[in-house]
Amino acid sequence: MKVFLKYFAMPLLIAVVASALYIVDALIGGLFVSGAGFMWVAFACWTVFFGASIKERIQGFIGIIIGFISAILMNLITASFSLNIGTISISCLLGVFILNGVVMYMNHAQKIWLNSVTGAFVGIFLTFSGLGVGLSSTASVSESLLMLGILLTYSVLGLICGYISITCQNKIKNKLDSIDK
Repeated sequence: MKVFLKYFAMPLLIAVVASALYIVDALIGGLFVSGAGFMWVAFACWTVFFGASIKERIQGFIGIIIGFISAILMNLITASFSLNIGTISISCLLGVFILNGVVMYMNHAQKIWLNSVTGAFVGIFLTFSGLGVGLSSTASVSESLLMLGILLTYSVLGLICGYISITCQNKIKNKLDSIDK
């Protein structure tokens, strides 16, 4: 039994959690965009915050929201000015500089709920990806709200999967430790 738990319990647990996530995605993904799935968004949050505490997960979730807002603002700044030097967009550079500076300042200031640089950059990445369905961060308000809804829903799912994984991993480790005694 100990050998089984040591080598197979965690992979089986992760397989069960990932399978449950797949089922949830199959049930709700199409509610956002017909025929689409967003399990990869949950996986991104699951892996980035795999060993995180509850507090760090909450900070990460808030960071993801900050990242979404930052990505939208970066594109608004870029779209507001049409200043280019060759192939370099000065307006894009300005937007990236300002908003990344704000994100980094929040981390430096250590405001308890606003200091997840990791979460912010995950949010920026996921927003710029268009969540894989062609949405853009210069989209209409309704498309942006759709993207935010997908981002928040699947981020929560990923953070929950990570929490389940770590909690169960600790229980398995404790079980193995008690068998050793």
